[in-house]
Amino acid sequence: MLELPEVEVLRKDLEKEVVGKRVKDVDVRTPSIVRPLHRNRPEFVKALEGRKVEAARRRGSLILLDLDEGVTWVIDPGEGGSLHRETATEEPGGDTHLTVSFTIGGALHLSEVADEPSVRTGVVETEHALEAAGVSPDALDLLDDNPTWMEFGRFLAAADKPLKLLLIDPAYIVGIGPVYSDEILWEAGLRHDHPSATLSTQEVRRLYRATQEIIVAAMKAAGSSLDDAEVDQLVDDEGESAEHLRVYGRDGKPCSRCRRPIVRTRLKKGVYTYHCEQCMI
Repeated sequence: MLELPEVEVLRKDLEKEVVGKRVKDVDVRTPSIVRPLHRNRPEFVKALEGRKVEAARRRGSLILLDLDEGVTWVIDPGEGGSLHRETATEEPGGDTHLTVSFTIGGALHLSEVADEPSVRTGVVETEHALEAAGVSPDALDLLDDNPTWMEFGRFLAAADKPLKLLLIDPAYIVGIGPVYSDEILWEAGLRHDHPSATLSTQEVRRLYRATQEIIVAAMKAAGSSLDDAEVDQLVDDEGESAEHLRVYGRDGKPCSRCRRPIVRTRLKKGVYTYHCEQCMI
């Protein structure tokens, strides 16, 4: 799953490679990816073809490519989507659901290995783009909003939720999912079930610093998203977690801080957390 760090790297790549280009051809191979923002595939194709990309933005894990005439191309990577660059003549792979080529060459392929893809895309009015994509206007983007640690502390106190569930709840925080929520909490030395409203000043500052350090480190590890279609694979084919991850996917392995085994705990249906029972309080 692409989370905020990888999507920010992707946004920067798109800013360099796509902004200023005009869309030539649009081929939607899986009609479901353009719903619910469009009634059908032809409506989406008509809305995107011929448009010039003027800016590349991001909100949480959502990519927003602003086009001319006041509209925005919204791309939601979903659970396992990837967006990568190809030549205009490259044949789409079996897992490619959308190809978009440009008048001066090159193309983007939106892919996902899934029988029923979770990726979604559409073209909407720029001023209503976040609303149309279902993003809460009050949710915090830890990179873009850049709150002070004191503002962050007030936010945590007002939310009053267990830390893990707060970090992955898009009604409160956008772009942080199962991977980096665990990494942030491990770095801060705080348990997943620690109530956000009971954090001490020192704990708020540790958590605040951890969010910054983990996001920056993950962005460095991501490399170039457009050149590597597999950038979102944080666990390899053998189940080994990526080198920059300290707890996610490492259950049974020694904690790199205290050497106790990392534990995987089920919080609720479909939600798990990786943590150390010794050094996270």
